[in-house]
Amino acid sequence: MKIIHRLLWLLLAFQVTTPWAQSSSNTQNPNQKSNLAAIGQVVSTTTVNALSASYLSSMMGGMGVYRWQLGESSNPIDARSGLAAGGEDSPWSIWATPVRSTFRNNIEPITSSGAVSLLIGGLEYRGDGPWIGGISLSVDRLSATTHNSAVSPETSGSLTGNGYTLAPYAVYQFSPTRALDLTWGGGKSHMDYISTTSTSPVDRRRLASVGFTDIHEVGQFLLMLKAGHSWTKDAVDVSTGNSETLLKQTRVGGQLMMPGDMFSPFVAYYQLFNSFTASGTGTAPVEYSTTGQSQLGLNVAAGPVFGSMVLQHEHGRQQFRVYIGYRY
Repeated sequence: MKIIHRLLWLLLAFQVTTPWAQSSSNTQNPNQKSNLAAIGQVVSTTTVNALSASYLSSMMGGMGVYRWQLGESSNPIDARSGLAAGGEDSPWSIWATPVRSTFRNNIEPITSSGAVSLLIGGLEYRGDGPWIGGISLSVDRLSATTHNSAVSPETSGSLTGNGYTLAPYAVYQFSPTRALDLTWGGGKSHMDYISTTSTSPVDRRRLASVGFTDIHEVGQFLLMLKAGHSWTKDAVDVSTGNSETLLKQTRVGGQLMMPGDMFSPFVAYYQLFNSFTASGTGTAPVEYSTTGQSQLGLNVAAGPVFGSMVLQHEHGRQQFRVYIGYRY
């Protein structure tokens, strides 16, 4: 009951302290093409969420990563001992994980659907103290279709892109079940957009996030309470006009998992508070100022191999993600 009260107080606190949680946009010329930065925003938010999950992969088996320790030690790092666990000889390790995420955005006037594929890797240092630090590189691939219902006649187009994000990170572990993670970074994507004409826009992204995780045993379940804030900015340069989006998002909620030897199902709910602005040419995209996010997922472990599937739903938006990794 104390845990539930703590979660409710977190929700109330963020509702009181986020007066900026509203959607705003500049007036756009309705005869221009869709705001391409709105599509680039999908890659940025997927990346920043996957990065945070990668850093916290040891806690609660939330996400598997391939990890190799640098040095002579042959003993693997034990995931059950928490983030501060390390090898006997070397505090350095390299890690990587692939992520596949399909999405559908039904929020008018700009709707879209498609997939984002990520390959994330990093170099990490874990000493004897509570601090963990490293640098990550994420390579992304975007394939999407878009539709703009605010123009006459309505227009549709296809968008593909390849890019990268470079992001240093740090994690402070208060205990094996409680941690604070921070990341910041930037990157670029080269895209191809085909509608009535063909263009080759460039998306320059910036991102940052901070999050707090607290895990508790509740009978045969594990309850993970999370509170975090992320900042993602996408600026798209194209010969026919530029566009830019800025999303500040606060997320508060929890995940309940039933751990098993092979299968570990889980459900999660988070309340999102968004501050969104858009500028430049094209129809202005829309973001809800606050909405709930529910997740239904399954973690699967077979020996050292680990996988996870997550179905995520928000008001007007759905996403399905698949992770795969090696339990280190």
